[in-house]
Amino acid sequence: MSHSPIQQIIIGFKAPLHSVRFFKLNKGMLLLGVTPHILNLLLYTWIIRNIVIAKWIHPLFNSLSLKWQDSFISHIFNPTFIEIVVWIVGFLFYGVFGTAFVNAFASPLYDIIAQKAFEKTSGTLIRKQSLMDFIDSIISEVTKGVIIISFFVQIFAPLVFFIGIWYLGWSSIDRTLLLMNLPLRKRFIFGLRNWGLCVGLGIWNYIPLIGAIFSFAMAAAGAIVVAESKAGEAYVDDQNDLTL
Repeated sequence: MSHSPIQQIIIGFKAPLHSVRFFKLNKGMLLLGVTPHILNLLLYTWIIRNIVIAKWIHPLFNSLSLKWQDSFISHIFNPTFIEIVVWIVGFLFYGVFGTAFVNAFASPLYDIIAQKAFEKTSGTLIRKQSLMDFIDSIISEVTKGVIIISFFVQIFAPLVFFIGIWYLGWSSIDRTLLLMNLPLRKRFIFGLRNWGLCVGLGIWNYIPLIGAIFSFAMAAAGAIVVAESKAGEAYVDDQNDLTL
Protein backbone atom coordinates (compact mmCIF):
# COMPACT_ATOMS: atom_id res chain seq x y z
CA MET A 1 0.00 0.00 0.00
CA SER A 2 1.34 3.40 -0.95
CA HIS A 3 -0.52 5.29 1.76
CA SER A 4 0.89 7.63 4.36
CA PRO A 5 1.07 6.34 7.97
CA ILE A 6 -1.96 8.46 8.91
CA GLN A 7 -3.96 7.02 6.02
CA GLN A 8 -2.87 3.54 7.02
CA ILE A 9 -4.05 4.10 10.59
CA ILE A 10 -7.44 5.24 9.29
CA ILE A 11 -7.69 2.24 6.94
CA GLY A 12 -6.75 -0.16 9.74
CA PHE A 13 -9.22 1.45 12.12
CA LYS A 14 -12.03 1.19 9.57
CA ALA A 15 -11.34 -2.49 8.79
CA PRO A 16 -13.50 -3.93 11.62
CA LEU A 17 -16.37 -1.76 10.38
CA HIS A 18 -15.94 -3.29 6.91
CA SER A 19 -16.02 -6.75 8.50
CA VAL A 20 -19.60 -6.03 9.61
CA ARG A 21 -20.64 -6.09 5.95
CA PHE A 22 -18.83 -9.41 5.49
CA PHE A 23 -20.77 -10.98 8.37
CA LYS A 24 -24.06 -9.58 7.10
CA LEU A 25 -23.46 -11.35 3.80
CA ASN A 26 -22.01 -14.48 5.45
CA LYS A 27 -24.16 -15.21 8.48
CA GLY A 28 -22.71 -18.71 8.78
CA MET A 29 -19.32 -17.16 9.53
CA LEU A 30 -20.92 -14.97 12.22
CA LEU A 31 -22.46 -18.05 13.83
CA LEU A 32 -19.10 -19.80 13.65
CA GLY A 33 -17.48 -16.87 15.45
CA VAL A 34 -19.96 -16.37 18.30
CA THR A 35 -20.76 -20.02 19.09
CA PRO A 36 -17.52 -20.76 21.04
CA HIS A 37 -18.08 -17.68 23.22
CA ILE A 38 -21.72 -18.58 23.90
CA LEU A 39 -20.82 -22.15 24.89
CA ASN A 40 -17.88 -20.97 27.00
CA LEU A 41 -19.99 -18.33 28.76
CA LEU A 42 -22.75 -20.84 29.54
CA LEU A 43 -20.22 -23.29 30.97
CA TYR A 44 -18.47 -20.57 32.97
CA THR A 45 -21.80 -19.32 34.38
CA TRP A 46 -22.79 -22.86 35.37
CA ILE A 47 -19.48 -23.38 37.18
CA ILE A 48 -19.82 -20.12 39.15
CA ARG A 49 -23.43 -20.77 40.13
CA ASN A 50 -23.33 -24.50 40.87
CA ILE A 51 -19.79 -24.98 42.13
CA VAL A 52 -18.17 -21.72 43.25
CA ILE A 53 -21.25 -20.22 44.90
CA ALA A 54 -23.30 -23.30 45.85
CA LYS A 55 -20.49 -25.58 47.06
CA TRP A 56 -17.79 -23.16 48.18
CA ILE A 57 -19.03 -19.64 48.95
CA HIS A 58 -22.37 -20.40 50.63
CA PRO A 59 -21.03 -23.03 53.07
CA LEU A 60 -18.04 -20.85 53.93
CA PHE A 61 -19.98 -17.66 54.61
CA ASN A 62 -22.82 -19.45 56.35
CA SER A 63 -20.33 -20.79 58.87
CA LEU A 64 -18.72 -17.34 59.20
CA SER A 65 -22.14 -15.77 59.65
CA LEU A 66 -22.94 -18.10 62.54
CA LYS A 67 -19.55 -17.43 64.08
CA TRP A 68 -19.82 -13.63 63.83
CA GLN A 69 -23.62 -13.22 64.14
CA ASP A 70 -23.38 -10.92 67.16
CA SER A 71 -20.53 -8.89 65.67
CA PHE A 72 -20.79 -5.51 63.94
CA ILE A 73 -19.38 -7.10 60.77
CA SER A 74 -22.11 -9.73 60.51
CA HIS A 75 -23.91 -7.77 57.74
CA ILE A 76 -20.92 -8.48 55.45
CA PHE A 77 -21.97 -12.12 55.32
CA ASN A 78 -25.33 -11.35 53.72
CA PRO A 79 -25.82 -14.06 51.03
CA THR A 80 -27.19 -11.67 48.41
CA PHE A 81 -24.30 -9.24 48.88
CA ILE A 82 -21.74 -12.04 48.69
CA GLU A 83 -23.28 -13.47 45.49
CA ILE A 84 -23.21 -10.06 43.80
CA VAL A 85 -19.52 -9.65 44.68
CA VAL A 86 -18.71 -13.16 43.40
CA TRP A 87 -20.50 -12.56 40.09
CA ILE A 88 -18.73 -9.22 39.57
CA VAL A 89 -15.30 -10.69 40.35
CA GLY A 90 -16.11 -13.78 38.28
CA PHE A 91 -16.92 -11.85 35.15
CA LEU A 92 -13.92 -9.58 35.59
CA PHE A 93 -11.77 -12.71 35.57
CA TYR A 94 -13.73 -14.00 32.60
CA GLY A 95 -13.00 -10.81 30.67
CA VAL A 96 -9.25 -11.26 31.25
CA PHE A 97 -8.72 -15.02 31.21
CA GLY A 98 -11.91 -16.71 30.02
CA THR A 99 -11.95 -15.04 26.62
CA ALA A 100 -8.24 -15.74 26.14
CA PHE A 101 -8.95 -19.42 26.80
CA VAL A 102 -11.78 -19.69 24.30
CA ASN A 103 -9.93 -17.62 21.70
CA ALA A 104 -6.99 -20.01 21.87
CA PHE A 105 -9.06 -23.12 21.29
CA ALA A 106 -11.38 -21.45 18.78
CA SER A 107 -8.42 -20.09 16.82
CA PRO A 108 -8.78 -22.68 13.99
CA LEU A 109 -12.39 -21.50 13.55
CA TYR A 110 -11.17 -17.90 13.32
CA ASP A 111 -8.72 -19.07 10.66
CA ILE A 112 -11.69 -20.27 8.62
CA ILE A 113 -13.34 -16.87 9.05
CA ALA A 114 -10.14 -15.08 8.00
CA GLN A 115 -9.77 -17.39 5.02
CA LYS A 116 -13.34 -16.74 3.82
CA ALA A 117 -13.01 -13.00 4.36
CA PHE A 118 -9.80 -12.94 2.32
CA GLU A 119 -11.29 -15.07 -0.44
CA LYS A 120 -14.47 -12.98 -0.64
CA THR A 121 -12.48 -9.73 -0.75
CA SER A 122 -9.70 -10.82 -3.11
CA GLY A 123 -11.62 -13.31 -5.22
CA THR A 124 -8.79 -15.87 -4.80
CA LEU A 125 -8.85 -19.14 -2.88
CA ILE A 126 -6.34 -19.83 -0.09
CA ARG A 127 -4.72 -23.25 0.03
CA LYS A 128 -6.33 -25.88 2.26
CA GLN A 129 -5.09 -25.92 5.83
CA SER A 130 -3.36 -28.94 7.35
CA LEU A 131 -3.50 -30.26 10.91
CA MET A 132 -0.14 -28.62 11.64
CA ASP A 133 -1.56 -25.29 10.49
CA PHE A 134 -4.34 -25.64 13.07
CA ILE A 135 -1.86 -26.53 15.82
CA ASP A 136 0.34 -23.59 14.83
CA SER A 137 -2.69 -21.32 15.00
CA ILE A 138 -3.52 -22.43 18.55
CA ILE A 139 0.09 -21.99 19.71
CA SER A 140 0.17 -18.54 18.12
CA GLU A 141 -3.04 -17.53 19.92
CA VAL A 142 -1.77 -18.78 23.29
CA THR A 143 1.48 -16.85 22.78
CA LYS A 144 -0.52 -13.75 21.88
CA GLY A 145 -2.57 -14.12 25.08
CA VAL A 146 0.56 -14.21 27.22
CA ILE A 147 2.02 -11.18 25.45
CA ILE A 148 -1.27 -9.27 25.71
CA ILE A 149 -1.34 -9.75 29.49
CA SER A 150 2.24 -8.47 29.78
CA PHE A 151 1.36 -5.42 27.67
CA PHE A 152 -1.68 -4.57 29.76
CA VAL A 153 0.34 -4.85 32.95
CA GLN A 154 2.63 -2.14 31.57
CA ILE A 155 -0.14 -0.09 29.95
CA PHE A 156 1.19 3.20 31.35
CA ALA A 157 4.59 2.85 29.71
CA PRO A 158 4.12 4.83 26.45
CA LEU A 159 6.57 2.85 24.33
CA VAL A 160 5.27 -0.50 25.52
CA PHE A 161 1.71 0.76 25.02
CA PHE A 162 2.44 1.71 21.39
CA ILE A 163 4.24 -1.58 20.70
CA GLY A 164 1.33 -3.42 22.30
CA ILE A 165 -1.19 -1.75 19.98
CA TRP A 166 1.02 -2.52 16.98
CA TYR A 167 1.44 -6.15 18.02
CA LEU A 168 -2.29 -6.71 18.58
CA GLY A 169 -3.08 -5.27 15.15
CA TRP A 170 -0.28 -7.22 13.51
CA SER A 171 -1.43 -10.48 15.12
CA SER A 172 -4.89 -10.01 13.56
CA ILE A 173 -3.28 -9.40 10.18
CA ASP A 174 -0.69 -12.13 10.68
CA ARG A 175 -3.43 -14.76 10.93
CA THR A 176 -4.13 -14.30 7.21
CA LEU A 177 -0.46 -13.95 6.26
CA LEU A 178 0.14 -17.29 7.97
CA LEU A 179 -2.72 -18.85 5.98
CA MET A 180 -0.98 -17.58 2.85
CA ASN A 181 2.04 -19.69 3.90
CA LEU A 182 4.37 -16.69 4.19
CA PRO A 183 7.48 -17.22 6.36
CA LEU A 184 7.71 -15.38 9.67
CA ARG A 185 10.35 -12.98 8.32
CA LYS A 186 8.08 -11.73 5.52
CA ARG A 187 5.09 -11.51 7.85
CA PHE A 188 7.08 -9.46 10.34
CA ILE A 189 8.44 -7.17 7.61
CA PHE A 190 4.87 -6.63 6.39
CA GLY A 191 3.94 -5.49 9.90
CA LEU A 192 6.87 -3.08 10.08
CA ARG A 193 6.34 -1.60 6.62
CA ASN A 194 2.63 -1.22 7.24
CA TRP A 195 2.82 -0.27 10.90
CA GLY A 196 -0.01 2.23 10.47
CA LEU A 197 -2.40 -0.55 9.42
CA CYS A 198 -1.40 -2.57 12.49
CA VAL A 199 -1.81 0.40 14.86
CA GLY A 200 -5.19 1.37 13.39
CA LEU A 201 -6.46 -2.19 13.72
CA GLY A 202 -4.81 -2.70 17.13
CA ILE A 203 -6.58 0.28 18.69
CA TRP A 204 -9.77 -1.78 18.75
CA ASN A 205 -8.15 -4.26 21.12
CA TYR A 206 -7.87 -1.58 23.79
CA ILE A 207 -11.61 -0.90 23.69
CA PRO A 208 -12.98 -2.97 26.63
CA LEU A 209 -14.11 -6.46 25.53
CA ILE A 210 -13.90 -5.67 21.78
CA GLY A 211 -10.56 -7.36 21.16
CA ALA A 212 -11.39 -10.21 23.53
CA ILE A 213 -14.97 -11.16 22.66
CA PHE A 214 -14.89 -10.10 19.02
CA SER A 215 -11.62 -11.78 18.03
CA PHE A 216 -13.47 -13.45 15.16
CA ALA A 217 -14.37 -10.01 13.79
CA MET A 218 -10.75 -8.88 14.15
CA ALA A 219 -9.71 -11.98 12.19
CA ALA A 220 -12.03 -10.95 9.36
CA ALA A 221 -10.82 -7.34 9.55
CA GLY A 222 -7.20 -8.44 9.32
CA ALA A 223 -8.02 -10.60 6.29
CA ILE A 224 -9.75 -7.71 4.57
CA VAL A 225 -6.73 -5.45 5.17
CA VAL A 226 -4.38 -8.08 3.74
CA ALA A 227 -6.63 -8.75 0.73
CA GLU A 228 -6.49 -5.07 -0.17
CA SER A 229 -2.73 -4.74 0.40
CA LYS A 230 0.26 -5.45 -1.84
CA ALA A 231 0.80 -8.74 -0.01
CA GLY A 232 -2.70 -9.81 -0.95
CA GLU A 233 -2.28 -8.63 -4.51
CA ALA A 234 1.01 -10.54 -4.80
CA TYR A 235 -0.65 -13.70 -3.46
CA VAL A 236 -3.45 -13.35 -6.00
CA ASP A 237 -0.92 -12.90 -8.81
CA ASP A 238 1.02 -15.98 -7.66
CA GLN A 239 -2.13 -18.09 -7.61
CA ASN A 240 -3.11 -16.85 -11.06
CA ASP A 241 0.35 -17.78 -12.37
CA LEU A 242 -0.08 -21.30 -10.98
CA THR A 243 -3.36 -21.74 -12.85
CA LEU A 244 -1.91 -20.67 -16.19
